[in-house]
Amino acid sequence: MKRALIVTAVLTVLAFAFVGIWVDINQIKSHLKDFPWALLPLIMVFGFCNDLIKFIRWQIYLKRLGISIPSWKSLNIFISGLSMSATPGKIGFLIKSQMLKNVSGKPFLATTSVIGAELYTDLIALSVISLAGLRFLESGKVIMLLLCVIPLAGLFPIVPRTAVTLFEHIPRVSHRASDLKKVIEDMFILFGPGTLLLALGVTLLAWTSEGVALHLIIQGMGFELGIVDATILFGLSTLIGVLSMLPGGLVVTDASLMGLLIRSSIPATPAALGAIMARLCTLWLSVIIGSLFLIVNRSFVYAQEREAKA
Repeated sequence: MKRALIVTAVLTVLAFAFVGIWVDINQIKSHLKDFPWALLPLIMVFGFCNDLIKFIRWQIYLKRLGISIPSWKSLNIFISGLSMSATPGKIGFLIKSQMLKNVSGKPFLATTSVIGAELYTDLIALSVISLAGLRFLESGKVIMLLLCVIPLAGLFPIVPRTAVTLFEHIPRVSHRASDLKKVIEDMFILFGPGTLLLALGVTLLAWTSEGVALHLIIQGMGFELGIVDATILFGLSTLIGVLSMLPGGLVVTDASLMGLLIRSSIPATPAALGAIMARLCTLWLSVIIGSLFLIVNRSFVYAQEREAKA
């Protein structure tokens, strides 16, 4: 965990440094001075609403799997998990499975499918959003189109079954093949047409909330970027970051968002500053709030350990 935090910290510095290369310090001072800071609370609200809206999806998935816990505990677990938003592939979200296990008594493996379904639904939503953003790319449209379409293949049972078969033939992970099969089977319970469409609708609404945050940031700098375009740009850059498998998409998402903003006729300095502010008011705001909740709710993580010692 300590190593992961160090890597994340280093990549964060590199992300800001990389973006900073393209900016004029004097112009940054000017934009910061002229920025209507009264907008910041609203920007942060929309930035964090992305996660709050996804809590609805979380509840839908829990109910579908028959996992019943008090809503306030469920919310605390969900928000605590946001502390792991910057981990590679968001693998740290599995802490929510541990917390669910301690609170509900359900086996760890039985709740892992909820985490997998969350991440996969996000990937599908980002792919859908990104398809509309191909027009912003100068090159590589065919490759990006394939990257947007490939995630949808996972909805066909033959694809995950093939993945399980491959796992069975890899010595180091073959003993986990049965666990993977169980998780995938549970995920397909969550991906019934009605549940999937409802979850996807909620997810698209959640990502639109981040688009509103970016829209307000760019507007505050004196430039125009519609909510739809802002959502598409943020979604496309996030997908590129997800595919990089770097913690939180650091460096890749930041640079991609800046580049896409420039392609949208936003000058380099406000584009870079806008990208940094957008990431601070979304990803890092979630990590900070999630960390505070995790500290308060640490008993959900260690409850079983304390009971065993007792």
